[in-house]
Amino acid sequence: MKLKLLLIISLFVANTISSQELSFNIGTNFSQFNLKNPESFTNTPIQTGTGSFTEIGYLLPSKKEKLNYIFGLGINEFNALAGTSANSYRWNTKYLGLRTGFEYNFLDINKLKIVPLFGINFSTIIYGKQETNGVVYDIKSNKEFTGIKLIPYLGLKVKYKINELGFASLSYNHSTTFKPSLSHKEHLTIVTNQIVFGLQFNLTK
Repeated sequence: MKLKLLLIISLFVANTISSQELSFNIGTNFSQFNLKNPESFTNTPIQTGTGSFTEIGYLLPSKKEKLNYIFGLGINEFNALAGTSANSYRWNTKYLGLRTGFEYNFLDINKLKIVPLFGINFSTIIYGKQETNGVVYDIKSNKEFTGIKLIPYLGLKVKYKINELGFASLSYNHSTTFKPSLSHKEHLTIVTNQIVFGLQFNLTK
């Protein structure tokens, strides 16, 4: 009886492990800074900036068919710029974040998988500079940028099976970055459209 129970547990664990994936993701962020009190930039429209995205991720199957948990540790660059003939501004920031969410295997077509995904990223700034008319300021300690930022996201991923070792993927994510606050004095939100290329590896065959 004990041997049979051990065998059942071993088969269950082996099946679970075989479904796990380790992923490496890189991409580009197209970010728009939105200021609630932009008095300083009334005549200077803030334009979309681009930045990089890198992440190592982990996928774990849930008990529900086709639904998977996803976790990731990565760095997002959120950048923006603004300027006129009189003034110019540039923001360059890097955020370290922990991502958690879900993927759903919506459709399988031969070697292709269509996968909607959603979740949230908890991030904190690790680098921040603002350039104003050529003068550079450190903004890592500014209240608009400090603290834990919440980044809920929604996306769609297309996965292509390369071989038994894993997949290559291309995905699009849309997110809004904000800092939770009990007041209405939040000055900054960041809306981001993200394009991501990834490689997913099965941990075991």
